[in-house]
Amino acid sequence: MSIIFQENGETAILQLYRENGYNALDYETFLQLYDSLGKIKESNYYKTVIITGSGAKAFTAGADLKERINMNSQEVQDYLKKARETYREIENLPQPVIAAVNGLCIGGGVEMSLTCDLRIASTHSLFSLPEVKIGIIPGVGGTQRLLRAVGDLYAKELILTGKKITAERALNIGLINETVSEKQVLERALEIAGEINENAPLSVRESKAAINYGRSVSLDEGLIYEAEAYERVLETEDRNEALAAFKEKRKPVFEGR
Repeated sequence: MSIIFQENGETAILQLYRENGYNALDYETFLQLYDSLGKIKESNYYKTVIITGSGAKAFTAGADLKERINMNSQEVQDYLKKARETYREIENLPQPVIAAVNGLCIGGGVEMSLTCDLRIASTHSLFSLPEVKIGIIPGVGGTQRLLRAVGDLYAKELILTGKKITAERALNIGLINETVSEKQVLERALEIAGEINENAPLSVRESKAAINYGRSVSLDEGLIYEAEAYERVLETEDRNEALAAFKEKRKPVFEGR
C-alpha cells in the first residue's frame, strides 16, 4: 500500500506511505493517489483534504530512482504522464487541499506540495528541487508552479542551484504558510481544515476556483469570473441560512446547498 486513506470528520487525509521511510513516489503511488482523489472529488461529504507523509523522515523524497533506473523510455513517459495527471487532479479538486510537510520535501515532493492550496511544514523540514544535479529539470510542474508561488527570482535560485533550503527560508520566501514543531504538523493542518469546514462549502469551493482561475488570466477576465461565481452562491440555501443565523444571533448550519 502506497496511500493510506483516513478521515477526521469532514476532512480526508491522504498519507504517503513507503516502507523505506522516505515515501518515494513510484508509479503505484500515483495510481493509488489518483484513485483516492477521484473518490474525494465526487464526494459531497469531505470539505477539505490533507496530504502528508508517514513517519518523521519525509513528506516525500520525490521520484523513486530505484524504480526509474530500470524503466525504459516508454515506461518513463507513462510515469510522467500519470504524475502530471495526478498533480492536476490535486490542484483541481473542488475541496481545499493542505500539504502537511513533515520532513524532507524533495523534487516531486515540492512539486506535489505546490499543487496544494496551503502548506504547513515542521521546523526541521528541508525543501529542494535537485533535478539539475542529475541531468533533468523539474518536469511535473515545478518550474511553473514554483514561479507562481514565489516569483521568478526565488524560483530560479532554487531550481538552478538545486540546493536545499530550511523551513524557515521556505517561509520567508512564501513557499509555505507557516511552520510548527514536528509533532504539531498534522494537528495544525487539521485545525486549519476545521476552520475551513465551518464555512459555507459552496462559497469555499467557488472562492478556490476563482483564485485558481485568476492566476492565468487578466484582471478583467478574473473579475468577470468572480462576479459569476458570486451570483452562483447568492441565492443558495446556505446564503439564506447565514442571513437567518445573523438575524437570530446564532451560528449558521451550512448544508452545502
